Amino acid sequence: MRTAKQLKAAIVDRRASKGPRRKRTRPEPRQYTVADLARARDRVEAAERRIDNDRTNNPNRGRAGLERAQLELHVIESQLRLRLPTR
Repeated sequence: MRTAKQLKAAIVDRRASKGPRRKRTRPEPRQYTVADLARARDRVEAAERRIDNDRTNNPNRGRAGLERAQLELHVIESQLRLRLPTR
């Protein structure tokens, strides 16, 4: 059996080997490309097709997927508009 001092020393050693504790830094925002824009447009079109082809009686079916795709497309368009200069 280990004594209390030995246990405490082992814990301190393990904590020291991990390095100092630091504040968590936020990740940088994603840098979108024109390819991402095309992919997002395709995603919106696919979601719209899914809603149009749905034959159930639920008018809200697939709506969340479409709204998510539209939001992502809007974010990508906004970021590219800010980054890329217009002619």
